[in-house]
Amino acid sequence: MRSANVEWCEAATHAFTVTPHIAEFWNCVSNVCFIVVGFASMRHNLRLRMPWAFVAADSMLMVVGLGSVIFHATQSWFGEILDELPMSILALFYFWCIKDLHWLTSKPYDSVSYGLMAIVCLFSWRSYIVLHDFKTFTDLFTLQVAIPSLISLNISDMPLLSPERSRFWLFLVTILTGKGLWSIERYLYSQGACPTSLASPAFWLHPLWHLFSALAHGAWMLYGSQMVLKLRKEKKVA
Repeated sequence: MRSANVEWCEAATHAFTVTPHIAEFWNCVSNVCFIVVGFASMRHNLRLRMPWAFVAADSMLMVVGLGSVIFHATQSWFGEILDELPMSILALFYFWCIKDLHWLTSKPYDSVSYGLMAIVCLFSWRSYIVLHDFKTFTDLFTLQVAIPSLISLNISDMPLLSPERSRFWLFLVTILTGKGLWSIERYLYSQGACPTSLASPAFWLHPLWHLFSALAHGAWMLYGSQMVLKLRKEKKVA
C-alpha cells in the first residue's frame, strides 16, 4: 500500500506506541471533535429547516472525521484521500451554503461562480493525484474556505464589527488559530524537532488543529444560518 504524501509528528516519534494497530493514536482519537460538532450542528440546522447545503456540510464534516481516523491509523495514501477529498467536498458545501445570499451566488452569475469553482477543484485534484504534491491540496482547500468566507462579509449591510457578525469573527479566530497550530507542527517536522514526550504541549498541536477546525465549522454554520434566517425575515416583511 502506497504511503501518504505527508507525515505528522506523532507518526515520526510515537508510531504504533499505544497499540500496534494504530499509527497515530492521539491524532485518531481527537477526530471525535468532528463527529460531535457535525452532529450538533446538523440537529440545529434541521430544526431551523436550513437549505440542504447546511445539512450536507454537517454530514460531510462527520465523514471527514471518519476519513481522518483511517488516515492517521494507517498513514496510507488511500487513508489520506479518505480524509482530504471529503474536506474539499465539505468546502464546496460551504460555498453552496451562501447560495442566493450574494449577487455572485445568485442568478445570473451563480452558474459562473459555481462552475469556475468546480473547474478549479477538478483541475487541482487531477494534478494532486498525478503529482502527489501535498501543497496542491492545502492551497486548494485554503482557497475553497476563503472564497465563501470573504463573500459572506458582503451578504448584508450589517457593520463588520456589529454583534450580528460575532459568529463570523469567532469562525475566523478559530480557523486561524487552528491553522497556526497546524503550521507550527509542520515547521517542527521539517526541522526534525518533533516533540518526543506527551508532556510537551507541542505534542498536541495536531489534535488541537482538529479541535479548532471543528469549532470553526460550528461557528461558520451558526453564522450562515443566521444570514439565511435574516433573509427569510426580510422577504416576509417585503
